Amino acid sequence: MLRKLIVRRIYAILIFALSGSLFAQIDSTAVQTETGPDLSIAGYNNPKTYILTDLEVSGDTHYSKNQILRFTGLRLGDSMEIPGTKTNNALKKLWRSGLFSNVDLYVVKTEDNKIWLRMHLIGLPELTEVKVNGLRRGKKDDLIKDYKLNPGTKITNNLKNQLRNTIKGQFISKGYPQPKVEFIENRDPEDPSKVNLVINADKGERVKIDNIIFEGNKELRSGQLRRKAMKGTNRKSLNLFKSSKFVPEKYHENLTKVVDEYKSIGFRDAKIVSDTVIQKDPKNLVIKIKVEEGRPYYLGKVTFTGNSVFPTEVLERRFAYQEGDRYDAVGINKKIDGSEKDDDLHTMYMDRGYLFSNLIPIEKNVKNDTIDLEIKIMEGEPATFDKVTFSGNDVTYDHVIARELRTKPGDLFSKSEIKRTYFELASLGYFEPTQINPDIQPHPENNTVDVNWELVHKSSSQVELQGGYGAGTFLGTLGLTFGNFSVRNMFKKKAWRPVPMGDGQSVSLRAQAGRGYQNYSFSFMEPWIGGRRPTALTTSIYYSRYNYMDAFRQESTLNILGASAGLSKLLTWPDDYFRLQGTVSYQRYKFENYALQVGDLRYDNGTANDLNYTIGLTRNSAGPDPVFPTGGSDMGLSFTFTVPYSLFGNKDYESMSAVDKFEWLEYYKIKARSYWYKELAGKVVLKVGGEFGYLGKYNSKIGTIPFERFYLGGTGLMGNRFDGREIIPLRGYEDSTQGGGTVDDITPAGGGSVYDKFMFELRYPITMGQQAKIYALTFAEAGNTWSDTRDFSPFQLKRSAGFGVRIFMAAFGMLGFDFGYGFDKPIYSEKRSGWQTHFIIGQEF
Repeated sequence: MLRKLIVRRIYAILIFALSGSLFAQIDSTAVQTETGPDLSIAGYNNPKTYILTDLEVSGDTHYSKNQILRFTGLRLGDSMEIPGTKTNNALKKLWRSGLFSNVDLYVVKTEDNKIWLRMHLIGLPELTEVKVNGLRRGKKDDLIKDYKLNPGTKITNNLKNQLRNTIKGQFISKGYPQPKVEFIENRDPEDPSKVNLVINADKGERVKIDNIIFEGNKELRSGQLRRKAMKGTNRKSLNLFKSSKFVPEKYHENLTKVVDEYKSIGFRDAKIVSDTVIQKDPKNLVIKIKVEEGRPYYLGKVTFTGNSVFPTEVLERRFAYQEGDRYDAVGINKKIDGSEKDDDLHTMYMDRGYLFSNLIPIEKNVKNDTIDLEIKIMEGEPATFDKVTFSGNDVTYDHVIARELRTKPGDLFSKSEIKRTYFELASLGYFEPTQINPDIQPHPENNTVDVNWELVHKSSSQVELQGGYGAGTFLGTLGLTFGNFSVRNMFKKKAWRPVPMGDGQSVSLRAQAGRGYQNYSFSFMEPWIGGRRPTALTTSIYYSRYNYMDAFRQESTLNILGASAGLSKLLTWPDDYFRLQGTVSYQRYKFENYALQVGDLRYDNGTANDLNYTIGLTRNSAGPDPVFPTGGSDMGLSFTFTVPYSLFGNKDYESMSAVDKFEWLEYYKIKARSYWYKELAGKVVLKVGGEFGYLGKYNSKIGTIPFERFYLGGTGLMGNRFDGREIIPLRGYEDSTQGGGTVDDITPAGGGSVYDKFMFELRYPITMGQQAKIYALTFAEAGNTWSDTRDFSPFQLKRSAGFGVRIFMAAFGMLGFDFGYGFDKPIYSEKRSGWQTHFIIGQEF
């Protein structure tokens, strides 16, 4: 027996020596193993044909011979060349299956033209349980989810390398440059193929940048380079908003920006000679960057060639750079193609349809320190939109989306219209703004473009919960708003899921309540009642009741019944962000024992009617996400007026009682607002602006009406429903405490007839996910009201500052907290307002 075994081994060795080893090898183009060597067949100069008689399977694997035969495609009795494609492909299939860490192929024996082979297979271990140490719970869960670390997952070296790189990348981005990741595999004693995996992550010491030193710089100061080019790589400072962590990837990006900063001021040959990162101590680094500035260059003659669509004069005005300017290589390239403001030359061409145009800057002549520039333009042919589709929409009807598209088949291609379509779709509120994607497929062979708008539906219906606390009372709102309603499907039973949706209409039912205050309202809006330009119809009806007990335990009440109807049309001039609005409103005020006083006039019992018309012009380009705008503006100007009843008839208003004088209210009201949004460095968004309001009278003998007056302070949640007043929010003060006063705080009761307000706010997005959007803010604002225009002093303001947070969820709208500090004295107080807490639900300032 032993002799036979020795003979068999010698025979196998002779075969390997004569013909080249079949030892687990594939040719040089085959798969690379994770553990090392390339599996390649070597040595056979004269392949020989054999009949596969048997295949043994050995090693650490649960797979049977029949299973391996099916995996590899080999069949007993088939003829094969040794070496040849069948064995080569069989080994490739086993490796590519991802089931084995090692695959060896042996010749057991041969007899005449028969061959016996053996596959020695080492199976990959299967994960039973994973434990991650050194990461926060959220990061652990994300890691397990992203890499599907579930029981049964095969543990490969590639998987471990990916895990190691991901974990290290997270730590490095947080300023820990030397993290360590260790894997411990604990095999199951009863089943060695099962493994419990332990991942130990050690972030190491956090390293900060103690200083950034520039050498060789003369034209640009070190402070300029650190401020302009090293954003994200900051040295330690007292500025708490600037992190001094060291992130290698960001640092290398900044080195390129240092050179670009020099090129932007004409130093075309500037370069970084050396950069050194010195470990000052375990927690601090010092960076030394040596630059070679070279000399400045200037722009010579600029010529345009190949242009026929635009005259040279138009191109020169858009290009803006002139002969004699510093040669700003970075700015010139952006002005030709790539400006963030879309004011570059290529955008001009694309907005005319020339998607396939090409503009190439050529340094035509360099003489001494002057560079002549030629901008070569290859215009091509204008492109048109061919197929315009949208996907991902399963709720909103197609016509609602189609009417917002500015990229319609047959129209000339326009980059600006693609951006505007994105803005319009985001403004609808039916789709997640961050996931709206125009998939543009150009076809230069026939000068057409296909666009598919990829959309992700989000809920536009809300269970409204609004609330605010101030002046010793809480005012809350409970309501339902359906933002994508369909009236035409109301009588279709199958459409109620839970309500008929898809036509873009809005229906709102609301109920407000506070101490002694109730309000009920219903509103409906149709955003597009017909025509090529969108015209919206808005209607509403509401009822308010306010009652309280005076000092003599006598009940006082005020009832308001109101309704309104309005039209709003999108204009085309001055641009198509403007809307013209017209609204007719009616309110009936009925008061009993209601001590409403303005100046020397007092109102106790009676009724008042307010029939007015408002015409307004607005421009809203804030976006693209209406929840967190990062650019654009929101401006409005409105004029509300009533019929001047006192001009008709010969009534003696001086002898009339206050109640008779205001049976039919006559007044006019002017309001203006303007707010701008601008994204600053590091995702911080600036909101800045102000507003103004004035309530005027036609007849001095009648005076200013007691209703529709301005009250400033708090959250402004009560709007203009609370006893006919209009409340302007001012954080840092209690609700309505700034209700009409002079600069000396001599405050007649009844609110103000004029107000102004200014706001400065910085916002930072914490998360902009689909389920919730959260951002933090800090603010400074100021405002005041005055009972008469004679007392109006626009800069004698009540000032405040503070911070807060906003959380937007589709089902509940906006939630938030603000902590504001009022620097000035409220009315009837000798102390500053101080810290005030404002709770916001469903309200945005």
